[in-house]
Amino acid sequence: MTSKHSNILPQTWYPPRWNAIRIIAPSQQKDFYSPYLMLKKTINSTISIVAIAIFGYLTYTLWAGLSDTLQAMSKLGIGGIVIILSLSLLNYGLRFSRWQWYLNIVNYQNLSVGRSLRYYISGFAFTTTPGKAGEMVRSLFLKTHGVTYPQSLSMFFVERLSDLLVALLLGSLLLWHFDKYQLWIILPILASLLMLVLIRHPNWFIHFQPSWQTKLPPRFAHLLDHLLELILHSRTLLTYRFLFGGLFLSLLAWGAEGISFYYILQTLGIDSTLLLATGIYAMSLIIGALSFLPGGLGGTEAAMLIMLTALGASHQDALAATLICRLATLWFAVALGALAMMGLKIREG
Repeated sequence: MTSKHSNILPQTWYPPRWNAIRIIAPSQQKDFYSPYLMLKKTINSTISIVAIAIFGYLTYTLWAGLSDTLQAMSKLGIGGIVIILSLSLLNYGLRFSRWQWYLNIVNYQNLSVGRSLRYYISGFAFTTTPGKAGEMVRSLFLKTHGVTYPQSLSMFFVERLSDLLVALLLGSLLLWHFDKYQLWIILPILASLLMLVLIRHPNWFIHFQPSWQTKLPPRFAHLLDHLLELILHSRTLLTYRFLFGGLFLSLLAWGAEGISFYYILQTLGIDSTLLLATGIYAMSLIIGALSFLPGGLGGTEAAMLIMLTALGASHQDALAATLICRLATLWFAVALGALAMMGLKIREG
């Protein structure tokens, strides 16, 4: 089946590093380097990181705030827990809608929505890997259906870019709460606009590529090379129509999580507004991401705890709100991903 987007990602040209990816699994060696074997190796290499993260997080919870968290959950009640989990499901559903839209844009329409959903949710099992890189396991699943690595990785890149830009904008709402810092809200807005302009015009990167390859340390030069390749392969998904459509879905998705966090704060008696709660949640995610820890573990919680106590919440209430929020967002996603992954393994035998 063809579509009006059939010429989006040309199949005849790949940058050198993408050629390296293709060489890993040439067709004449598919019996030895099949996507299933690659998937198995990826799962085995990342499952230890996830297990360590879960163990450490549960240990911290038991040591620091189990009783306060259970007491706070009793205040929420079954109805409250259903509400915050439903908002998390709304977040996942909106993000999957964006993913499915991107999948259709790259001209792949013979994968059922149900199977695509299982692939997408299974990626959440590796959310606690550094930078959520483990979620790229979806590329290996899609490869078995003929979706090329450049296509799926470009989708992953634009998805992460949309989430980052929305997190910057929502995090800036935190500044609006303080009269002396309201004007500073323009900085994250300008940073987001600058990032959009740079990515929408990759020729600027190409112009400076020889310079950074000779003047920057090899690690940073390679990182910029990879970024340039992703931008080039994502050029159609980065057109204004698809980019702003993805940003809108991302705004709705993460706004739902902000509402969930606000509901938790209100239930626990922590004084806050919806905009402030959303800003705290988004800013905590950004700080956790900048910590480069798996899933932002530790960094996100510490930032959220500090900001809540700075607003006047008691340490016990702030800790309980933080842990409940993370259980209902991060760990709920990991649990769903693990179940989806198990279901895929059972269905595939």
